Amino acid sequence: MGAMRAAIAFLVLTLVACGGSEDETTHPPANYFPDPPLWNEYIVGYAETINLAEGVSIQFTAVESDSRCPVNVQCVDAGNAQILLTTFTPRGQLAVHVNTNTPPRNAVFDFYGVELRGLTPEPVLNPQTGSSAIPLSSYEARVFVIKAAPLQPPGPY
Repeated sequence: MGAMRAAIAFLVLTLVACGGSEDETTHPPANYFPDPPLWNEYIVGYAETINLAEGVSIQFTAVESDSRCPVNVQCVDAGNAQILLTTFTPRGQLAVHVNTNTPPRNAVFDFYGVELRGLTPEPVLNPQTGSSAIPLSSYEARVFVIKAAPLQPPGPY
């Protein structure tokens, strides 16, 4: 019985001694935000969701069209890509459509706003296949998220 108590005490001391070091796995880096603030630019990958302050989330839901001019081709105009973002707030969700080169480049949802500032990668024409298709999983949207209006508490008018 005494040997068993000694073994348990040794095991406890070993666990305590091993768990005493502090590194970035136990403490997040100084620039970590548990709820990233609004009024910032973020990169969101295709089918990914970013969770921000105030219960706001932005999901890159779909690439609805991409007619942007390939970077290795001379075109009359730059073309356009349209993506669908699903926005979430404590009051609900809303689908918004934003474009790279034609209006609307931004949208308002609830009391917030989102602007599409870029979409990567840019198309490149493959001369062998004649295609400039981009795999959906490669897309990343650069979005700027704002609080468009302060929340007003309900009250008499």
